[in-house]
Amino acid sequence: MRCEIASYEMTAEGRRRLSPPQYYESIDLMIHISGKGITPAKIDRAIDLSLNKYCSVYHSLRKDLEMNVKYEIKSEN
Repeated sequence: MRCEIASYEMTAEGRRRLSPPQYYESIDLMIHISGKGITPAKIDRAIDLSLNKYCSVYHSLRKDLEMNVKYEIKSEN
């Protein structure tokens, strides 16, 4: 989308079932990004494409897995 990424960091947290099998019930991803040309609309579009089209890892996970993706666009100093 013609953005110049200056920094990118992603953190992940998950919640697993307490009893066996202890698979993940939900995963929360937080993206911290900065750069030129980055807008909320572009980030939302990239996330949508990743989850619904391109990410083979996501599509190999359980269908009942709750995936939450949030982001913060940092200003460049």
